[in-house]
Amino acid sequence: MSNLKIISWNVNGIRTRIKNKDINPVLEKEPDIILFQETKASYEQMDKKFLNKNPYDYYFLKGESARTGGLASFTNIVPKIIKRFFIKSQDAFHRACVLDFEDFTLIHIYAPAGTGKKANFNQKLDYFNSLLKYVEKNKDKNLIIAGDFNIAHNDIDISNKDTKVSFTDEERSVLDKLESFGFVDALRLFNEEESFSYWKNKEENDGARLDYFFVSESLKDKVKSSSILVDVEGSKHLPIELEIEI
Repeated sequence: MSNLKIISWNVNGIRTRIKNKDINPVLEKEPDIILFQETKASYEQMDKKFLNKNPYDYYFLKGESARTGGLASFTNIVPKIIKRFFIKSQDAFHRACVLDFEDFTLIHIYAPAGTGKKANFNQKLDYFNSLLKYVEKNKDKNLIIAGDFNIAHNDIDISNKDTKVSFTDEERSVLDKLESFGFVDALRLFNEEESFSYWKNKEENDGARLDYFFVSESLKDKVKSSSILVDVEGSKHLPIELEIEI
């Protein structure tokens, strides 16, 4: 067994974060795996000098447009298999990547926001229904689900409880269902206080916790720490970190 450090971050434009050096504090932590959401970039658009000087293999999924979406998984552990999707629908917009490693499987997600028209919200629910079906079939494995869920789970995870999207009963029930499968919200093993990973307006304390690590029952006792990296700036989202022994 060895200690594994994973950081997940909705960067709202990875090339901007690199250009402004916002990404440096995350790299300095030397995580084994970094999961970036809302990259707004394909591999072809990336600065190859930046990629080459860092000790990672890279797996990119482009977003539905040049201005939205996109995933990038950086890892110094070579996965056995990479599945680009767990959802067959074209509406998934490349928002999921499954990485099978020797001793665990990592599901990297960037859920649709679900805002705007009703069809967008339904698409979000369809996305999570597909995720839940996939997870239920694999719940007995060593499984980590990480990324931007675009859902605030409980009262302490959001400041504005009247929001029309991200805190509805339908969305919150997704995370309830995950927990019913035996999955554990890693942060809540260490922190039971109000904690936000996303800020709509930080000065007015208007925020929510939308970013998570969920670990399977088999990994619960192996989690060493889980936290929100509150000192890293640049995006409206804060990075989250998981340390686990696998």
